[in-house]
Amino acid sequence: MNKFPLTKKEIIAYFNKQKKLISSSEIIDLSNSNGRILAEDLISQINLPPFNNSAVDGYALIKKDLNLKKIFTCTRRVAAGDNKKIIIKPGEAVRVFTGARMPSNSSTVVMQENVIIEGKNIRLLKTPLFGENYRLKGEDIKKNKKILLKGTKINQQNLNLIAAAGIRKIKVYKKIKIGFFTSGNELRRPTKRLKNSEINNSNYYALNGLLDKNYITKKYLGNLRDNLKFVKNNLISASKKFNIIITAGGASVGDEDHLINALSSLGKIYFWRAAIKPGRPLAFGKIKKCYVICLPGNPVSVQLLYAMLITPLILKLCGGFLKLPNSSKIYTNFNMKKKTKRMEWLRVTKTMKNKKDIANKYPKQGSGMISSISYSSGIIEIGEEVSSIKKGDVFEFYDFENLF
Repeated sequence: MNKFPLTKKEIIAYFNKQKKLISSSEIIDLSNSNGRILAEDLISQINLPPFNNSAVDGYALIKKDLNLKKIFTCTRRVAAGDNKKIIIKPGEAVRVFTGARMPSNSSTVVMQENVIIEGKNIRLLKTPLFGENYRLKGEDIKKNKKILLKGTKINQQNLNLIAAAGIRKIKVYKKIKIGFFTSGNELRRPTKRLKNSEINNSNYYALNGLLDKNYITKKYLGNLRDNLKFVKNNLISASKKFNIIITAGGASVGDEDHLINALSSLGKIYFWRAAIKPGRPLAFGKIKKCYVICLPGNPVSVQLLYAMLITPLILKLCGGFLKLPNSSKIYTNFNMKKKTKRMEWLRVTKTMKNKKDIANKYPKQGSGMISSISYSSGIIEIGEEVSSIKKGDVFEFYDFENLF
């Protein structure tokens, strides 16, 4: 177990070394595949487009008539879905529609907005360039080309591509099984009638939502009481049924925090504590073949650590790639002092000024300040080496719309 807290970079490097837990696969219909992980490379079954076709509604012309004629006869047409085999005659234009198969001797289309119809003739208002408004067979994807790699996550960006390539059934890794606990004697189901030092168990709802993914089979395993024997028994039982156990709370250094002792006695702890604010009491270990991820109890830490680090890890263990969240550049609108040696995820609201994204610091930054997630736009990531922030500094911004 590490002596000093690990940096984000060190944690990611460690996660990247882990091998996938899921090797078995299943064949599913493409319509049910959103969010699943490919268990094989996908090869296009056809050319895209499958034939030469028009990119617009307009009129197909032959090359030798371009720049020579302004008036053309037009008595024939080809609509999308037609299988007509047409050869254009000199001085003739053929009416074509978007997606329609092109006449075999034409590769140029004049847009309908650039012509005037005069009975059975058309008059060109603008002469198209050779090859304009024309889609060539296979110009997007060639038949038998590898279109997606094994380990790719199916999403809205690539579903259309898979279907267009003629693939209806795909091989995906089976869902990873995750059991999750919350921790603490003080936790109660949400109620207005809290007694003494009770608090509402918001972490259950946070984790239940974060784990609601199509590549995960999840189950809530209950609340761990602050008792070492109880914690150990529950961890042993869960480790036999799940690929991953996730806990929220109980991983700090207090007298009633038993997770670290329980995990170290039952299996192994690879690292404990992260040089990240919020999120210091993060632990990662294993009981036999089951990974155990111990998140802090503070709700902000749970959500940010899961989105920024745990989601990429789970995708890797599912058979996918360890892909970190996307970020963008943003300019700060505040000054701030910061301790070094620990990276910080600062909650901010985003505005725009002079066509630049501007970060305004959310006033409540504590790891227990749940409102800082609800009422801010995202986080900026401030490196360990940074000791002060000045107005106008540029940082990486992670938008909550993309993180969760």
